Formats: sequence, C-alpha cells, structure tokens
Amino acid sequence: MNRISTYMMFQRSLTAMLNQQGSVSETQLQLSTGKRVLAPSDDPASAARILGLNGAIGTVEQYQSNAERAKSRLESEESILNGAVNALQRAHELAVQGNNDSLTADDTGYIAKEVRQLLDQVFSLANTRDGNGEYIFAGFQSKTRPFTRDGGVFAYQGDLGQRRLQVSPDRQVADGDNGFRVFMNVATEPTASGTTLAATAFDAIAAGDIVIDGGNGNGPVSLGALPAAANAAERADQLLQAINAVTGQTGIRAVRESGSDNLTLTSVGSSGIDVTLAGSATLANTGLQDIAAVDDPRDIFATLDQLATALESNRPVDRYIADLQHALENLVSVQTGIGARINTIDQQGEINEDLKLSLQKHRSEEQDLDFAEAIARFERQMTALQAAQQSYVRIKGLSLFNYL
Repeated sequence: MNRISTYMMFQRSLTAMLNQQGSVSETQLQLSTGKRVLAPSDDPASAARILGLNGAIGTVEQYQSNAERAKSRLESEESILNGAVNALQRAHELAVQGNNDSLTADDTGYIAKEVRQLLDQVFSLANTRDGNGEYIFAGFQSKTRPFTRDGGVFAYQGDLGQRRLQVSPDRQVADGDNGFRVFMNVATEPTASGTTLAATAFDAIAAGDIVIDGGNGNGPVSLGALPAAANAAERADQLLQAINAVTGQTGIRAVRESGSDNLTLTSVGSSGIDVTLAGSATLANTGLQDIAAVDDPRDIFATLDQLATALESNRPVDRYIADLQHALENLVSVQTGIGARINTIDQQGEINEDLKLSLQKHRSEEQDLDFAEAIARFERQMTALQAAQQSYVRIKGLSLFNYL
C-alpha cells in the first residue's frame, strides 16, 4: 500500500489547476488571434504548409508591386509621348504652311520661331524624370541626363538598355523605352539632294537633250530648249525655271542661293535623281549630274532644328514634312507598344490577384480557427478549471490537525 501524503495531495491539485489554466490560456489566445496554429508544435504538418503558403503569397505580392511600379512608369512615359506627338503634329502643320512660295522671308521667319519653341518643348519632354527622380528615357543610366545639345548637334548620353520587371514566374515587362529608340534613331524619307556644278559653257541647248528622272515613279521627263546664256548665273536661272516648270512630274525642286551660280536639287521620296545629257547638252554647259538618294536615320531634334533653319532662309521644306511624318509614326509605334504592355500588366494583375486569393484561402484552411469549436472548448475548459479549483479547496481542508 502506497502512503498518500498531504504534500502529494496538494501538489497534484495544484498541478491539475495549472494544467487547466494553461489550456484555458492557449484557447483564449487562439480566440484573440483567430489562429488555430500558434506555434509549430501545435501542428507540425500544418505549420510547414503555412510557411510555404506565406512564402508563395509574399512572392505574388512582390509581383504585384513590380507590376504597379511598371504600370506607373509606363503611364508617365505615355503621357510624355502624347505631349511630344502633339508638338510634332503642330510642327508638321507649320511645315506645310511654310512650304509656300508666296510667303515672304518675314512670314517663314515667324513660323520658324514657333518651330524652335516646339523643339525646346520636345527636348524638355525627352529629359523628363519620373516620381523617383530617374530619367525615363536614359535606359539603364537612369541617373544620367539622356539628351544634351550643343548648337544644332544633339547627343544621347544614355544607353540602349531596357529595364524589365518580373510580374509573374515566367513573364517580364519592360517599364520604359530608351531614348535612342524613341527620339534618335528615327527613319527619314528617302531624299536625293545635291548641288549642281557651275556651267563653264553657255551655248544653246536643244529641246529634249536634257532628260531628268526624279525617282518618284513617273519616269524620265524632257526639259525644253534653253537659249544661249551670257554667263554662269544666267544659265543657272535658265535651268532653275526649266526644272521647276516640271516639278509636278518629276518631284524635283531646284533652288538657287543668292549670289551663287550653283543649283540645289531636291527630290523627296526619291530613289535618286538621274540626269541624261545628249546632243547639245553637256556637263560643261549644264553642270547637271546624277544625285543618289539617302534615307539615313536622324534624330527628331535635328529634324526640327533643320526645319526651322530652312524656314528662316525661306527655303522649301518638302523633305522635313515627310521626315516629321516618319517621326510621328515612330512615336505612335512606341505608344502602341506601351499600351500593349499596360494591357499585359492589367491582365497579369488580375491573374495574380486570383492566385493570391486562392493561396490565402488555403492558408486560412490550415491556420484559421473554428470559432464555434474553440468557444465550446473554452467553456469546457473553464468548467474543468472551476472544478479543479473547488476540489482543491475541499482537499486543502483534509488534515488530521483539524481533528486533534
């Protein structure tokens, strides 16, 4: 027979009360946090799954943060390009307006002043920063001012990089476009432009002996007869009038600088100017020769600057009208790409939100508390604790000393 001491009875009663208080405290903490698993020891398997789900949710939230950052920057770029497009459209209107032989030098000079204002506006837009102080069109060199200007020479100081942000496990989206792509490497209209030689012989030229082809698809066109000229200046004037008389057919425009015996021939949208001399027409008495067409890319700023310079000189600006159209098409193409990326981000954002909701649901199933069951359990535990406390009071009075 084991001897049950008073100390043992007290110790067991106290242990029972403390155990019940621990259970009540744990249930109370579950009710206050709303979580079933408070420590890995509560349910090791669920705790491992909850940890994995938390990591997956955190990753999706980072994707969403990247998507929002990329969308904000793309919307800023889109707004800037809208401003640039509006400026170029106005410049295009001014170029058409200024390409009029009836305008005086003062008239085209006024138009040139507005074109220069538009140039300053586009140049400023190209050097815009985002809300974080980073240059939008500098590529990876986001802290470097992308465009500089030295007179009529414009340079790009950024790089060709395009920053990309991860918006899903297998999808990245570029958050901008480098300035070289947007403003610098812009296609131009194929244009044949060159200067004739000054004539050294001035004898008469028969009709049909000078044939020119402006490379515009209309084919060769014969010039009329030219009478004998007194000097190189008179021969230049004869050729000027003869070439411009058939401009509608050839697309070739001739311009003579004041005080010069040379002509500048220009054919826009051309494959080149071909000159055929026969009979009485020679290089010596015409100065005419073949001119190759070029379509080298040019930056938008230089196009606007050269347009303004031509207007200030009251010269034809056919070539710049076509070049501005190419510049507009380039900006619109970039805008289209921006719109496509914004749509991609919106679609991926919806997918990410659905995935996040699904992961949160699974996490809730693993860690969230069943309040009905927990409240019922809390009531049972409180009853058990009260019983333990009452029994302790009764047992505490069982002592032989009370009966001696």
